[in-house]
Amino acid sequence: MQGPAGDVSTGPAGLGAARSVPEPLVGLLVAMEGTLAALAGEGGGRHELHALRNHLSDLCVLTEETPPIRRAVDRLVTAGDRLGEAVVAARGTAHRWRSPRLGKARQALASLERALAGARPSRIAARLDRDW
Repeated sequence: MQGPAGDVSTGPAGLGAARSVPEPLVGLLVAMEGTLAALAGEGGGRHELHALRNHLSDLCVLTEETPPIRRAVDRLVTAGDRLGEAVVAARGTAHRWRSPRLGKARQALASLERALAGARPSRIAARLDRDW
């Protein structure tokens, strides 16, 4: 759902941020949600983990750094790594570790979404003339 300025008021994680998430970041959040699902899936692995980190890297380049955003990014990196470890360890065994770790990773993504509400563009994003 878009607000009058084109900002998204209900994010991809379906939690609805208190303030709106800037439009350029919405696509990255949606891509991260899909990457987490793919990582937890049967074929998930190193490729999806790298994709998650690439999305986070893009987000960090586009966003002015603040302590809450930095902490939220760190939480998602840690949760993604733990999910990746569970996926690799579970090959050929029970998948009991995947679901809780996917849940934690999705919670970390929702936390990042909340931290990004009202985020400001970085200098690089401003120079690239992104649709902020």
